[in-house]
Parts: sequence; structure tokens; C-alpha cells
Amino acid sequence: MGMLLISLASALVFGLVVFFICEEKSLTNANFSDMKGLFTEELKLSECIGEFHTIRYMFAYVVVLFFFDLIIAQMVFIPNGFGMAEIMAYVFMPSLVGSWLILLIKWTYQPVIKVISSFMYGAGYIGAAVFAFAFTYITSVAA
Repeated sequence: MGMLLISLASALVFGLVVFFICEEKSLTNANFSDMKGLFTEELKLSECIGEFHTIRYMFAYVVVLFFFDLIIAQMVFIPNGFGMAEIMAYVFMPSLVGSWLILLIKWTYQPVIKVISSFMYGAGYIGAAVFAFAFTYITSVAA
């Protein structure tokens, strides 16, 4: 039980640190001081993607988490014989708690952006963890 809690905490902290680094890198040129513009101006998706590189940084976030989760699966989950309940806890608990923390940290500052950030963190974390455990399972069954 102790190893599971340590792996949950490390996944949460590591995921949040990597996410905040990627998010700050993607929003370095953003000026969201006027939130009315988010709703009143018609923004072109290609301009937003080209200017902020958000997709590139979120892809980097998912890739870094995939390799982190792959290491955790190989070094913690397999040696300790953890089952599906522990895997599900590892996949969903850091995602839910991290999304909740992102919403709470800056809710009064740019609430729409924080909701989007919270969703991107949760979805990216769940996707990376699921693919890492699926890859570990497929390679261990094939071996």
C-alpha cells in the first residue's frame, strides 16, 4: 500500500510540474488581459495554433508522462504484483486531483483558460498512463 501511495504522489507532482512548464512555454506570447476578446472576436484556429504552439507543448507533455508512466509500470507495478484496482487508482486519482488543483489555483484569474487547462491536464495524464500500461501489458504478454 505504501508503494502505491508513493507512486500516486510522485505521479501527481511530476505531472503537475511538467504540465505547468509546458503550459507556461505555450502561453509565453499570449495576452489574455481582455477576456472579452475570447468570446467577442472571431479567432482563427490556425493562427492560435501557430502563435502559441499549444498542441506541440501538450504533445510533449503526453510523451514525457508516457515515459514516466512506463518506468513506474515496469519498476513499481510489475515487481509488486499490483492488479487492476491499483492501476485504475494510478490512472485516475492523480488526474482528478491535479485537475482539481489547477482549477483551484487560479480560478479567479482567467477561469475559462483554467477550465481548458484542467481538461488538458486530465485528458493528457489519463491518455499517457493508459497507453503506458497497455504497452507494458502487450510487451509482457508477447515476451
